[in-house]
Amino acid sequence: MSNKSTTFSKYDRNRYRKIYPITRFPESTSFRSKAEVVIESKSITFSEEDSKSGTLEGIYSTIPTISLGISTNDPTGEASNVNIFISSLTLGGDNKVNFTIKASANFTGTVALQVLGLA
Repeated sequence: MSNKSTTFSKYDRNRYRKIYPITRFPESTSFRSKAEVVIESKSITFSEEDSKSGTLEGIYSTIPTISLGISTNDPTGEASNVNIFISSLTLGGDNKVNFTIKASANFTGTVALQVLGLA
């Protein structure tokens, strides 16, 4: 599988405005990409489960980069000792990504899913 890439260039929004004041406006920079970048985030709630499935809402031409984070709401104040991983990641015919997240043990908490992909 090959990864797509893009470059970002710095762009000063105030430089190209047709305003000629006595004092120059400060630089207002933004970054522009040569490709469309899709950023998506999701929260997935586990309740004494070790597996969840779902579908991303963005439209992707290839499998995007996904990162996972976990926060548990344990009443004892101790963090659960579980590992979270993606067990299945497929690109459907409608250009939607289907995923399955698994845990090393049953736990109650929330998994934060961050997706960064190029369309």
